[in-house]
Amino acid sequence: MCLLQDPPPIGNSSELDFAPAGITDVPPFTVRSATAKDADDIDALIAESYGALLTPVYHNDVLSRALPRLLRTPPSLLAGGSYFVADAGGLLLGAGGWSQATPFGGVGPACNGHMRRVAVRPDFIRSGIGALIVDHTLDHAREQGVKNMHCLSTLAAEDFYAAQGFKATGEVELTLEPGLYLPAIQMGRALH
Repeated sequence: MCLLQDPPPIGNSSELDFAPAGITDVPPFTVRSATAKDADDIDALIAESYGALLTPVYHNDVLSRALPRLLRTPPSLLAGGSYFVADAGGLLLGAGGWSQATPFGGVGPACNGHMRRVAVRPDFIRSGIGALIVDHTLDHAREQGVKNMHCLSTLAAEDFYAAQGFKATGEVELTLEPGLYLPAIQMGRALH
């Protein structure tokens, strides 16, 4: 799935430059930590990505009510230094990261992390950007002592996360508001 050829090692760098080999339509980009200044661009990226990817999987009546609740990135996620963007000179191609907090705000043991809000612009899906962001995220979490990474995947992203080494552990229904449920898959993987 990842078309990037031999990306450089992550190491301890918080910024990485990439010029994808063999992909002529993906501009060179830098993977960097997101900041609060990126919030609007990240929310727009997620709206575009989730809108395109979730439409074939979920019913329109569920999506029309669920999407607005999924689009706002919490400021705390951007303040932690563990959320990243693929930045092509001001154009965000992808985003994603992790937190100790679950998507619902609870915090478990320090050895557990939670994937958060991974998205890629629809015109760059299957270019390797999403896999690169996940790899960078997992390396960062590993450096912070995380041993297990959890993920609440949409039905549309289950195969993507499986390709990144995550295993499904069960189906869940996310309660977004009383009477509004979004079917999802709980997934996880060990970080070695």
